[in-house]
Amino acid sequence: MSNTIDINPRRQQLKEEYERLQRDYSDLIARRDDLLLHDGPLLETVYMETIGQLQYEMLCLQYDIYILKLQRDLLQAYINRGERPDMQTVKKKVKVASWTFHMNIQQEEEKIKESKTYKEQHSQEYKAFTEHQSEKPDKDREAEKIELKNLYKRLVHRLHPDLRPEQSEWERELFLKVQEAYRDGNLKRLRELEAELNAGMPSDSVGSSTIEDWEERIRILKEQIEAIRHKIEDIENDFPFTYREKLQDQEWIAARQEEIRISIEQLKAEKERLQKIVEILMEQANG
Repeated sequence: MSNTIDINPRRQQLKEEYERLQRDYSDLIARRDDLLLHDGPLLETVYMETIGQLQYEMLCLQYDIYILKLQRDLLQAYINRGERPDMQTVKKKVKVASWTFHMNIQQEEEKIKESKTYKEQHSQEYKAFTEHQSEKPDKDREAEKIELKNLYKRLVHRLHPDLRPEQSEWERELFLKVQEAYRDGNLKRLRELEAELNAGMPSDSVGSSTIEDWEERIRILKEQIEAIRHKIEDIENDFPFTYREKLQDQEWIAARQEEIRISIEQLKAEKERLQKIVEILMEQANG
């Protein structure tokens, strides 16, 4: 903010309103990024570790059953026509028809790998969530987390492109580094970036803006604030945030796990039944 005293009361009022809106926007951006970069990955990891891996097993069985049903239907069609099955054609048709299923399985495998990596890298956060903060938190660590969030808010306020549309290329690159450090929870790096910003931050270039300029800035910023609020609402109403309370309810987790295990046993029985049918059809076709 410029050190020049503004003698126009209306313009001064608009500048103060704009600065207040900037702080609101910075807080919302930090909230959104916290959801996307910290809370979201943590919740998804807990979900994958408790529910997701069982669902993956169920998905694989559903995929196997889908393949067996396709094979059964294709083989039966050949037999009904009195023809010897062309197994190369059968395999090609099965491969094409099962592509979406196959891609879903690969995506779930990737999620499981990511959850294991996150759990290893953020073991304390994972333990604190799954144990419902049953142990006393590390005071130093809690203080660092608070400083990390507050420091990020300050840097967002000073560097976010929506708040600084006339920023330099250096400032844009610095903000990308800030986002990366915050995503990694690297407090030391954020401190270094703030020091770098303090050493090279250009002076405020909007001190001579007109009342109309300030009014337009305020209008745009209010629209941006409304948009980011809607974005946060959408995030919190979507997976994995819709499972936040359930993932801290051990009874719900146990009941859901049992429900999936029952489905898995039923799918295994269905898979075995279809395997026998396909074997019989193969024998009939070859006979």
